Amino acid sequence: MPENEGAERDLSALELPQWGRLRETGNPWDPYQLIDKDGQVCTEAQAFFKDLQAAGREDTTLRSYALDLLRWLRPVNCTMSRS
Repeated sequence: MPENEGAERDLSALELPQWGRLRETGNPWDPYQLIDKDGQVCTEAQAFFKDLQAAGREDTTLRSYALDLLRWLRPVNCTMSRS
């Protein structure tokens, strides 16, 4: 059994690189844009968002999915950059 099993970890010092951000556009046909680390619109994500809109999903769903993508891409990008 590991000696520090069950010990609480202080995650306040954990830093993940900023992969990108979510930009609210104010455009009803393109309400959110996922911006990559270089400041460019992520076209693959935008295609996915357009499919969600075409299926009748609410803007809040697009926003939620976009934030989920950011949460997933940040640690993945961090792991990939170390290999």
